[in-house]
Amino acid sequence: MDEEKRKTLLKKLEDMRQSRVIVYFSYTPLDDRILVPLYRELTNIGKTSKIDLFLHSYGGAVDTPYKVVMLIREFCEQFSVIVPFSAKSAASMIVLGADEVVMGPISELGPIDPLVKHPNYKDFWIPVQALRCCFDYIEEMFYNSSNPEVSEIIMNTVLNKLDPWIIGDYEKALKASRQYAESLLSKYMLKNDKDKIKAVTHNLTHGYFSHGYPIGRQEAKEMGLHVTEASGELWETIWELYLIYQTMFGGDNCSNFCLAGLDGNTGG
Repeated sequence: MDEEKRKTLLKKLEDMRQSRVIVYFSYTPLDDRILVPLYRELTNIGKTSKIDLFLHSYGGAVDTPYKVVMLIREFCEQFSVIVPFSAKSAASMIVLGADEVVMGPISELGPIDPLVKHPNYKDFWIPVQALRCCFDYIEEMFYNSSNPEVSEIIMNTVLNKLDPWIIGDYEKALKASRQYAESLLSKYMLKNDKDKIKAVTHNLTHGYFSHGYPIGRQEAKEMGLHVTEASGELWETIWELYLIYQTMFGGDNCSNFCLAGLDGNTGG
């Protein structure tokens, strides 16, 4: 029943948008495992004028979004991202490589400071900016302390736990995030508004203290992104499709991802 309804809604969305729709829906970190299934799905579709990526993801590896955009762009002239609910962090980076982002009243993007694996807890991902905040806190504590000797002991204890190679790698990830953002914006989303690129990149990489900050469609539009506001029948179709995928890949299946179009269904 849900499978038949899923296909009906996908076909309806394609007809309304005059596009081919690919769905990426995942609760696990986005990484290069998406690339082979994505290439397979794009090959099934073939060259086409417009592709919509129906995207729900909380982010992941810093390099993967750029690869995803470049791969999709090989198969279409126009590329849009549809965000039913959340496209955070690395998923927001994919949006920067689109011509437009389609958002509803509950849709949200997020800051693009990259996530990296915790040096000690390998299954735990942390935003790189958290390390910057740690250093800022230590510096503030040291200079504002009424007992500098105690503060220095605390500071040295913390710093001794940090591997300089890891710090360098994290800093490189943050710089890569900025580089990818500027590159994607200049080639696609803001190719005709190049004066906005630096400001948008800075806002998304440094403008928010919370990695989970919700950037809704109005804020995204005010920032300078090309936002299409979904409403009426279009939004109802998008949201109904989202609820089907949420049922399919929530709960016990939340460790999986789905990558699918109208003609295929692959997962991992």
